[in-house]
Amino acid sequence: MQQTPRDPAAANSNTLRATLSRLELLCLGVGTIIGSGIFVIPGPATALFAGPAIVVSFLLAALGCSLAGFCYAELASMCPEAGSAYAYTSRAFGRPLGWLIGWLLVLEYLFAAGIVAQAFGSYAASLFDIHDDTIRALLRVALPTLALIAATTLALRGIEISARVTAGIVVMKVGLIVLIIVVAARFVNPGHWRPFLPANTGSWGEFGWSGVLRAAGIVFYTYLGFDTVSVAAQEARRPQRDVPFALIGSLLICTILFILLMLVVTGLVDYRVLNVANPVSVAIRSAPAAIHWLAPLVEVGAMIAMLSVLLVVIVAHSRILYAMARDGLLPEPLARLHPKWKTPVASTVLTGLLSAVLAVSIPVGALGQMVSIGVLCAFIAVAAVVIRWRRQFPDAPRAFRTPWVPAVPIASMLVCTYLAASLPAMTWVRFVVWLFFGILIYHFYGARRAVRLIAEQDRP
Repeated sequence: MQQTPRDPAAANSNTLRATLSRLELLCLGVGTIIGSGIFVIPGPATALFAGPAIVVSFLLAALGCSLAGFCYAELASMCPEAGSAYAYTSRAFGRPLGWLIGWLLVLEYLFAAGIVAQAFGSYAASLFDIHDDTIRALLRVALPTLALIAATTLALRGIEISARVTAGIVVMKVGLIVLIIVVAARFVNPGHWRPFLPANTGSWGEFGWSGVLRAAGIVFYTYLGFDTVSVAAQEARRPQRDVPFALIGSLLICTILFILLMLVVTGLVDYRVLNVANPVSVAIRSAPAAIHWLAPLVEVGAMIAMLSVLLVVIVAHSRILYAMARDGLLPEPLARLHPKWKTPVASTVLTGLLSAVLAVSIPVGALGQMVSIGVLCAFIAVAAVVIRWRRQFPDAPRAFRTPWVPAVPIASMLVCTYLAASLPAMTWVRFVVWLFFGILIYHFYGARRAVRLIAEQDRP
């Protein structure tokens, strides 16, 4: 059943507390984007697919994100409630398609948490210079689990505390990246940039322009912070104005920092050695000894960055589960809020547990590609909702309007579709399997329970 967008006042009357300011929303976005996205994923993408041209991949990903960001901003200003793309798609196209997008958001955030937890362990092992294989294997299990326990505990205490912790860490992370760029730029060897675009190996996606496109699809994951801001819209004080500001602001800030940092990293070391979970520290340790003092700062800063990203990702994922359970598509306990903290306790704890399992069982490369395909599909759905609602509700209040509709949403859909098609075949196989299980769950549980819930609500 298709529905109109909810009135903002009605949405904000929900029991989730509206406490986030414009700056806190911006910090949530920047805090999620600057984390494992820049400290982990660009390494394998550079070494295996794009070479120094990874900066072009970031520009392409930023283009797709900026188009999607305009669409998100309009919808968040119209419908500021928990659930993000799931909520928009459900209201525009009905519960079945909404469920599939929600199921992809579950994939997106769970796998993202797994990546971040793995990265935390890798940077810790590098910091303490641990080379023993047995100890490193133990740390790969113990450290991600401890990081997830800490982040889950903080997430349970409420969005306001989470936002304040994230805001403080964001200042540190931005300062660290600027420090790396300024200090290491003097030791860049331009020879490492030649060839800037390595020749294609003969296989699609392995260097050359096809490699740049594949890498763009992979590093798309780094812009996950977009969706995080939208997910938190119901907990914003002035979502109609502040959410669009945070969406666009976080993209602009992070894109500039990412491009400058990757120029420095690929200029410090041969790109082929960056196929690791801690590429930034590897690049610095491979540079002249004069900047080796920076490596421990990077590793400590990266670990703190991972904790803040874990915190925001767990908060966002728990709100997705909360929204879907509130609509009857998942078990009702996932929608229950703590009486004091006003947080979805069961959803938050479940997120932490599942993320821990993924963190110790799936390689970081596979996790990153799955997150990217989930993000891309969510962006496509959001662009489609903008077009549909402009036709259905042309006079509805919009604090922010996507420019040049339908050209911008269509361009967003085309760019995201092309980037998704550039991902490896095995990513698509895993994606189809995930969708298959989602369809089964909806058919045998979600659809029936949602019908019963609607019937109960309609009784006098």
